[in-house]
Amino acid sequence: MRIWEKLKSDDLIRHSSVLFASMMVVHVCNVLFQMVAMGLLPDAEYTLLAAFLGALTIIQRPLGTFRTAVCHYGSILEQEGRRGDVKRLLRKWLALTSIPTIFAGLGVILFSGLLASYFHLDRSAPVIIAGALLPALCWLPIMNGAAQGLQMFFWTSSSAFAGAIGRLLLGAGFTVILYDACGWAMLGHGLGIYINVGMLFVGLWLALHGRETSSEPLPSMRFYLIQSFVVSVAYAVLLTADVVLVKHFLPDDLEFAKAATVGRMVVMLPGAVVAAMFPKVSSKGTLTSKQKGLFIKSFRYTAVFVAISVAGCFLFSSLIARLICRIPEPSPYLRHMIGAMSVVMGFNALLNVVVQFLLAQRRFGSCIAIVFFATAYLAMVQLLHANAWQIVLVAGGCNLVALVAGWIGVVRVKVND
Repeated sequence: MRIWEKLKSDDLIRHSSVLFASMMVVHVCNVLFQMVAMGLLPDAEYTLLAAFLGALTIIQRPLGTFRTAVCHYGSILEQEGRRGDVKRLLRKWLALTSIPTIFAGLGVILFSGLLASYFHLDRSAPVIIAGALLPALCWLPIMNGAAQGLQMFFWTSSSAFAGAIGRLLLGAGFTVILYDACGWAMLGHGLGIYINVGMLFVGLWLALHGRETSSEPLPSMRFYLIQSFVVSVAYAVLLTADVVLVKHFLPDDLEFAKAATVGRMVVMLPGAVVAAMFPKVSSKGTLTSKQKGLFIKSFRYTAVFVAISVAGCFLFSSLIARLICRIPEPSPYLRHMIGAMSVVMGFNALLNVVVQFLLAQRRFGSCIAIVFFATAYLAMVQLLHANAWQIVLVAGGCNLVALVAGWIGVVRVKVND
């Protein structure tokens, strides 16, 4: 009972648990959406849907930098007792980003026929839906960042949950009831994103409505955004480049992508801990002993997640391949590669804790090593790509060395209580 009370009083564990439960529901809904789409759509339509969703993911990744920056500065304003000024921060960046994204979306819609013909499509509906989604893709990380910075984890979790459920039900419903075409599945996907945005808007309005704003200037986010973008891209290379590189150099290897997909689950599961930690350790560049303790605790919890996940991937690789990859008799290569990729992604999951801590503390100098090893990773694979094992070895080595270098950067930060 005493242990339970201690866990309840630990904000990091409590908030991580809320986010973890939500993330699990979202991941399950995403998998079900893909399974439903594969089952209901003809092969050509599902291929088209996958291509459009992939393009939207490419757009979303750099926009995720807004979430990091708004979360950081929203947390700083909250610590300074300026919660009302978060409204100003939101208004400013929503206005700055809305104008170009709305015009871009309108441009895509107006020229949807030309774009459809360029991509050899026989209709423009999927292109129109993609254009209508552009504003929401930009609003979502900004609102998510503000809610995360204010530690509104119930709203971030419930909005993500509602969006995922809406995406699944609407996408499946439109496809079953109306027509089995890519556009209807995409419409369900898009409406799910707008549901997510709408719920976050309601939560932020309730949290900030009536809060007084100050006359003090808002902190400038531009330089932080640029630096965070560079670091985030470098981390993304260490996280995801393996599949692209194997596809490029070894196009006949059809099993690696499946092993990499399983391995990346090791990174996704402890992501809730990092999301809960970030606003708690954000500062203008000074580190307190409490913040350092939170980092160590977050790193320790993530390490436990990683150890359990990696052990599971090694011990149950055959079962995982049968359940997730739908392969009745997985080859020894696939089983061994699942274990190897889980180790690589384990290093990456721990690196994520370090990267997010350094970004929250504005320690961009310590992040240079991460950018360097991401670049070294791409350069070394140009020489070592005779087989997938060489690429995995380079990926594991660069992730591990980047983790060690990042950890040294954290240790060098002096505590200022």
